[in-house]
Amino acid sequence: MLTFRIAITAAVMAFVVAVTACLIFIQIATFHSAAVAAASAAMDAATANTLSRLEADVSALSSLVRVLSTSPSLADSDDRSEVDGVVFLFKAALRELPQADSVHVAYDNGCWLQIRRLDVLDATERRRLEAPPAAVYNVNLIRPTSSGALPMRRIFEDEYGNKLEQLNLWDYGYDVRKRGWYRDTLRENRALVSSPYDSFSIGTPMITLSAPLRGQVRGVIAADLKLDKFSDLVQAQRPGDHGTAIIFDSAGTLLAHPDFARFVDYARTHPSHPRLPDIGEIRNGVIEGIIKGWGGSERYEGTVSGVGGQNYLFRLRKFPLVHGYGAYSLLLAAEDDFAADVRELQNRGIIIALFASACFVPLVWLFGGRMSASLKRLTTQAGRLRTLEAADDTPVTSRIAEIDELAKTLAVAQHTIWSFAHFVPQDIVKGIIDGSISTELGGVRQEVTILFTDVSNFTGIAETADPDSLMRQTSRHFGVLTEAFLSEGGTVDKFIGDSVMVFWNAPRSQHDHVERACRAALSAKAASDALNAEFKAEGLNPFVVRLGIHSGDAVVGNIGSAERMEYTALGNSVNLAARLESLNKEYGTTILVSETVRNRVENCFRFEAIASVVAKGMTTETNVYELLEPVA
Repeated sequence: MLTFRIAITAAVMAFVVAVTACLIFIQIATFHSAAVAAASAAMDAATANTLSRLEADVSALSSLVRVLSTSPSLADSDDRSEVDGVVFLFKAALRELPQADSVHVAYDNGCWLQIRRLDVLDATERRRLEAPPAAVYNVNLIRPTSSGALPMRRIFEDEYGNKLEQLNLWDYGYDVRKRGWYRDTLRENRALVSSPYDSFSIGTPMITLSAPLRGQVRGVIAADLKLDKFSDLVQAQRPGDHGTAIIFDSAGTLLAHPDFARFVDYARTHPSHPRLPDIGEIRNGVIEGIIKGWGGSERYEGTVSGVGGQNYLFRLRKFPLVHGYGAYSLLLAAEDDFAADVRELQNRGIIIALFASACFVPLVWLFGGRMSASLKRLTTQAGRLRTLEAADDTPVTSRIAEIDELAKTLAVAQHTIWSFAHFVPQDIVKGIIDGSISTELGGVRQEVTILFTDVSNFTGIAETADPDSLMRQTSRHFGVLTEAFLSEGGTVDKFIGDSVMVFWNAPRSQHDHVERACRAALSAKAASDALNAEFKAEGLNPFVVRLGIHSGDAVVGNIGSAERMEYTALGNSVNLAARLESLNKEYGTTILVSETVRNRVENCFRFEAIASVVAKGMTTETNVYELLEPVA
């Protein structure tokens, strides 16, 4: 047999040799010029795809608002309603331009009508609007009152325009005349694209394309374009697997970024930052270095090194959107993404490495599996030892000498401790194992509740009974009593002839130990009565049990000698509990308790006063009560 150390060392060395051999074949030569050319072409394609999409969206929405700005149905009246024909007009526009979040019209008197598509919103945005699940459209209407108030009516409709729910927001606080896009459009008197801002209702970054109404009333027609999903589209067009695509406007506000949502959340919650993220807030080493080196020119490109020596090509350029509103795109491409030769060598190296590793897999798998199985079984046995479960008789074997010896030793220890737990209370055995109970002679004074049991006329029964039958009957009697005591957390200290001594609050602390002892006594009596019915059916004499309970201070700990000791409780409290049990014979009762016990749990159990006695061996008078039943 191999030793455990030799076996593990041999396996690790074999693995290291195999990995080293594979690494020799994975030497990569890069072709810088080819990578630069491929990356540049990819950036050209990404720029075309990304900017054309954004320009198309902005251009389409801009054309929409310019056309609607001359519509008589919008420009000849500043009084709108939810059944207005404008609602159907706006819905048709949203169906034709699904990239738009909403279309709305606003007037100088504070009137505002907005139609929003809900099927493109996420769960958080729908919750902010309190939209029902089946709602597809949201109609928001603000009609100023004669007092100048601006209550809003929020209506939710299904796909066919059927009204599902309505919210009346009397103090919504939205005055369209104070919004930047409204004021700027009227001041410039031309179509505009707003800077990015947080939506008042759904809290999502967006831009608004607007145009002044050309008619009899003064107002603005506008369409909103959400930016939260635009970043996903832009990133999908990034050059290469490790490339990055970013768009920001002339003021530096981000329009698209791979971590756009995280930046938005940070900017909203950090008091020292603007409401929306700025390109200058990015702390990525590569991007930060590019922005610092950029002088504000319309085109800026070159190469830069990133973490781990990775080379990136970057291109920053300005592009117009509409009506003088410009933005910048920043694209980064990792050279390694476009080095075909390098990838080919990498693929060859991976194939060689996998082939070499595959040769070792069966042996390593078999060897490691055998060891693992043995160790897992040993771990399971160790766990059973800690919880005092029955020993597993199936032997654990191994060709590793140390594991084999450990398995044999653990099997002996498990069987020994499990057997030991049948002679000593399990709580005490567990305490000895985990170190919470000392194995030194001596004890401590603490409050415990002690219970003694006895069988009425056991001597007379024993005189006439067959010894073997009496032993079996007594064991059955002790069995049902012990089960009742253990179910209430009692420590079964010892069996004394036909008697049992049990105590609570040691070795484990129990704040309700008096109540536990009383419940256990009643359960023990009930179990004994049921067992006696079986004894009578079998032609055996019944074992009429009597019990005594007292609670008080006692010395709890190890008593005996260095060679033979036991964990028990000693003191007057123990003696009084034993005397109480014997008084049952005198008064014809079953469960007698002291006044201390009765006072502690009189709200939980019903008692009957029996007498005031001086128990045998005692000098003071004690009031004695019979425990009858729990309080209903």
